[in-house]
Amino acid sequence: MPPNNGQPEAPQQIDFRQYVGIIVFRWQIIALCFLYCLLTGVLYIHLSPKKYLTQAKITLYRDPLLALSGQNERNPFWTSFSLHEHMLTNPRLIARTVGLLKDQWGDRFTNQRQMNLEVEVDRTRGVDRLFSVSVKSGKPDYNEAFLAALLVEHQAEWQNLQSQSRNAAGTMLETELARLEQKIKVAEDDKLEYQRLHDIARTEARSTMESRYLEALMERRNQITTELMLLEAQYPMLKGASAGLISDISKLTRETGAIETPEEKDEDERGQDIDAEKASLPAALRDAGTDTGSGIGEDWQELSSSLARLEQQEKRLAADFRGEHPPLVELRKKIKQAKEDMELARNLELSRLQDRHKALSIQLEAIEAAEYKWQSKNLLASQRKAEFNRIAGKVARYEDNYGTLFERLHDMRVSEELKAERFNVTEEPTSGERPVWPDPLKILMMALAAGLGSGFGLALLLQVVDNKVQSIRDVEQELGVPFLGGVPYWVHSGLESMIRPIVTEEHSAGAVEAYRALRTTIITALDKVNEKILLVTSADSREGKTLTTLNMAIMIAQMGKKVLLVDMDLRRGRLHRSLGVDRSPGVTDALQKGLSLREYLSGTRIENLDIVPTGSNVDDAAELLQSTSIVNLFAEVQDDYDYILIDTSPVLRVTDTVILASQGIGVVLYIARVNHTPTPLIRYSLGMLSDARVLGLVMNSIEMHKISSLYYTYQYPNYAYYSNAYAYGYNYYYGDSTGEKGHRRRPSLRSRAERAGRWLKKTVLPVD
Repeated sequence: MPPNNGQPEAPQQIDFRQYVGIIVFRWQIIALCFLYCLLTGVLYIHLSPKKYLTQAKITLYRDPLLALSGQNERNPFWTSFSLHEHMLTNPRLIARTVGLLKDQWGDRFTNQRQMNLEVEVDRTRGVDRLFSVSVKSGKPDYNEAFLAALLVEHQAEWQNLQSQSRNAAGTMLETELARLEQKIKVAEDDKLEYQRLHDIARTEARSTMESRYLEALMERRNQITTELMLLEAQYPMLKGASAGLISDISKLTRETGAIETPEEKDEDERGQDIDAEKASLPAALRDAGTDTGSGIGEDWQELSSSLARLEQQEKRLAADFRGEHPPLVELRKKIKQAKEDMELARNLELSRLQDRHKALSIQLEAIEAAEYKWQSKNLLASQRKAEFNRIAGKVARYEDNYGTLFERLHDMRVSEELKAERFNVTEEPTSGERPVWPDPLKILMMALAAGLGSGFGLALLLQVVDNKVQSIRDVEQELGVPFLGGVPYWVHSGLESMIRPIVTEEHSAGAVEAYRALRTTIITALDKVNEKILLVTSADSREGKTLTTLNMAIMIAQMGKKVLLVDMDLRRGRLHRSLGVDRSPGVTDALQKGLSLREYLSGTRIENLDIVPTGSNVDDAAELLQSTSIVNLFAEVQDDYDYILIDTSPVLRVTDTVILASQGIGVVLYIARVNHTPTPLIRYSLGMLSDARVLGLVMNSIEMHKISSLYYTYQYPNYAYYSNAYAYGYNYYYGDSTGEKGHRRRPSLRSRAERAGRWLKKTVLPVD
């Protein structure tokens, strides 16, 4: 195979010409399968027992006055087509029907199994409640009786099934209703007992009151917590502040702690109900956070104004008198006393804030303790209420289930009394006048499809499993040797006994063209490798090796080249008969005596062509070749001729060719017969010639004349042009004296049998 130089291989496209050619090339198999299937179909039509179709139609419908709640009216359970189909095709029902007809029809059948008919149920298209029941057999009367009895049995079983189902459902529903009644009674007793033991009415009232107290305590706790957090954050910043500032901060802190949340403001705006609830709370809770302080702010303002007046008087006196003046000293004492009073007031205000912080902390702890107790009481009340609601919900669920089941029981009883479903045989069983089977058209179409399908499939299968060399692709890709050309098929038989120079005979224009093309290819290949000695061989006998060697030598000699034809098929040499020379002396004599081939040359009637025949018969040809130098055998004649063609033995028959090829003289030309030589044999024989140089392979007996050139155009594109010219050998007599030229001798019965055997072996057993 040629290297791809690292390039990705192009995807191989499907060529349908190959498959068409395969089908046409193996048309005998397709025709044989088609005829067999067609004959089988015709015999089946005439020999198979006739079957008649008996059919009845059944209608299922519901009373339009009935409308049950909670039921699917489109496809109710009782009118299910699948259920009727299953019942009608049930083997048990069919066996029971056959048992009823056994006494009347048993003597007309060989055994009871023949009385069992296959029942088919089909829905009528476009009508939901109408379907047909049919059977087939060779006795129309029995078909009608069987189908009538089957419908009667089916109707009885259907009604029985409905009745049993309704009774079973009613019993189940009544049992469930009784059980629910008992559960409802027990649940109601539990509800009343729980309500009596835990005084649910008083518990609910107490729970409401406890909830209000909890809300008030939580509100007060939030206010105290807020004020405490403000005091803790403000106290470090009040060091060194005046008493008035401390008083104002204290007032603002109380007002901030008493702020209401948006939800509390919304509740206040709702009206008198909320006010009434707050009025019912204790005064300590209702007036919480309303203390306005001790009035230190007003005293602080008087002290500040008095101190300011004293300081002004001091400035005036200091301007008029000296420092030891008695009025000035007295005034300064008053100023000092006023400052001490202000410092005392500031310390008192800070002490009040600290006391306020302690009082709020104590009150917060007390409120949290009270809140915890009220929460415990409220939780117990909530648990009792939840348990009571659970028991009440259980009673409600039981009552709902009871109502649903009671309604369903009522609907089912109404459906039973009104006969919701009706089963009616619309058309009585009737048989057709003509048999429905065998159907000639269907059987012939099936035979046609089976014949063509099996024929095509078998042809493709044979092509796939056929391992014989057939195309150029087999040579170049599977064998890996160059393809040098092809020779068309020229005779039908006698290839082993009629080796002759075809290219010199009349009506051989096609042969001349074929061998001329082959000559050009071979000479070009020999010139490339600079060789003039060509060993022609094949894998097995009857490949056309000798005939190709003879005609190629003649064609090369006609070019004006001196050609030596050497017959080294030492066991079955036949070239001497084709050219009209004696067999001996020849090659074997030269080998035994150690002489050159020049001593045994014989001229022929063809110009520029000489031959060395096989020679005397020998029993040890392989040993003779092994013990003799083949190079010396050709040493003297090699320079006298332009080309030397050597006809050798088949590789797989004897070892002579392998011995010759191992001597290192010339190159090997391989001959393979199309559709005759298996590819594994050629590959094996090429392996035996691994020490030799293989020039290429020539495909022999290309049968282009048999069919259209479509298949061979694909297999052998270079030879399609000469497909008509290659079709020679027909109506051309090549015998010796038993007929006239131009007329074919009529084959004998023996030759016809041998030809038929070869065709069957080639077609049916391609791997043989």
